[in-house]
Amino acid sequence: MAPSGPEKPPVSLERERDLTIELLSDHFAHDNLTLDELERRIEQAYRATSLPALRELTKDLRTQAGAVVPRPEAPLPEVFAPEQDRIVSIMATTKRRGAWQPPRHLDVWSVMSELLLDLTEARLLAGVTEIHLRAMMASVKVIVPPGVRVVVQPSAFMAEVSDEALEAPPVGSQAPVLRITGPLFMAELKVVVRHRERLTSDDEL
Repeated sequence: MAPSGPEKPPVSLERERDLTIELLSDHFAHDNLTLDELERRIEQAYRATSLPALRELTKDLRTQAGAVVPRPEAPLPEVFAPEQDRIVSIMATTKRRGAWQPPRHLDVWSVMSELLLDLTEARLLAGVTEIHLRAMMASVKVIVPPGVRVVVQPSAFMAEVSDEALEAPPVGSQAPVLRITGPLFMAELKVVVRHRERLTSDDEL
């Protein structure tokens, strides 16, 4: 009897689950999945108890090479792409979320307030979008979707800056870039990536 070749190590269910979620996030970043569809599939991934069930979730997304194919995007009319805008929150609770078009340069004033900027469904322009933040005795939270490269460069004095968007796309990937600058005084700035598995009260400040 001929000796058999080396046996392949068994595929871990948890490893396959992680790979499935990573692939779904990549497709969401390339607009091949809507936010609702991403959340639905990731929820199913966490409930799956077998490898076939996990692989079924990405069956329609895989190409022969296993790569992500970006969905062609229609050019955005210039009228919907403002160059500059401003958000002011003074002694208030301000939330900006949903489908919206951030300008190329966004000035944000947050004084003695709580401010939430949710870019999960926002349409970021190609290249660099800059948020110039002036925060004094304020709490500011910025939520970004997977696939956005975040550069956090504030000037902080007696302030706390937390950047959890650590798994950024590589340089040269043509991913949109969000740069956050500006002075922080006795304030808190938190930047997070919105993944379905982290959603509980994460939407709130």
